[in-house]
Amino acid sequence: MNQVSENFGDLITPGFTKIFNNQYEEAPKMKNILYNVQEPAASSDVKDSSVGAFGDMQPFSGTISYDDVYQGYDVTYTHVEFAKGFKVGRKLFDDDLYNIMNRKPAGLALSAARTEEKYAASPFNGAFTGSGVITVAGTTVLNNTEGISLCASGHTTEASDDTQANAGTTALSSTAVEATRILMTQFKNDRGDLAGVAPDMILAPRNLEETAWEIIASKGKVDTADNNANFHEGKYKLAIWDYLSDSNNWFLIDSRMMKMFLQWFDRVPVEFFKDKDFDTLIASFAAYQRYSFGFSDWRWVYGMAVS
Repeated sequence: MNQVSENFGDLITPGFTKIFNNQYEEAPKMKNILYNVQEPAASSDVKDSSVGAFGDMQPFSGTISYDDVYQGYDVTYTHVEFAKGFKVGRKLFDDDLYNIMNRKPAGLALSAARTEEKYAASPFNGAFTGSGVITVAGTTVLNNTEGISLCASGHTTEASDDTQANAGTTALSSTAVEATRILMTQFKNDRGDLAGVAPDMILAPRNLEETAWEIIASKGKVDTADNNANFHEGKYKLAIWDYLSDSNNWFLIDSRMMKMFLQWFDRVPVEFFKDKDFDTLIASFAAYQRYSFGFSDWRWVYGMAVS
């Protein structure tokens, strides 16, 4: 009996681990759709930067024309630790008649997935405020030296004094989507040339799901009696996220560029582990992970802060 008592944590661990991993993998994650999820090399943080674009090619007249490029803004991602655990006594293990044990690791896995989603949504929920800094529990997870929020009216470059805007206040509508698409196609790189932005995704909260769906799925022109074809039909992917905190704000996105510049670094992907105490016959289980997240550039998104 003593041997069984000492090791009962080992007896339930394989099942717990399987339940935890299955539940974590099955949890819906918008994070994986939006972010470029990576596992960085061993380091306490990740540094990102950029070098600006080249100018236009020049006619060749016997000598190559060499160009200068300009340093972009530096971005630092600092990984934050997250952990949660629970304890199980021997008596509960023996007398579990209501599947409590199986729900515990499932709940822990959901906690890990839910926490990731909340933090993944934070760059969008804070898109119109702040100064390019994201802080979690006193740790600066993102420090973008441009010093401007993700969506703003005064984005700058190191190469010139020109400013650009990727923020507005227009409510979601078919007309607003087209006007915003045109604005995004006019985004410039640091040399003043077109950046090649091609919006193909609408990101919106649940409250705007019906409106957004009608814009991109209707055969005819939206909210009119005309028999015109709907210009937006099939043009955009739709991403609805329950973790967006404002029920009116929406975002138009170039998903190709988003995967380049919206970053998520899994320094330590979620782990599940256990320990046991012989004297108290209590087994302890915990999940641990370490990650950072944020954005290295803004040109992939146009945000609307609708009052």
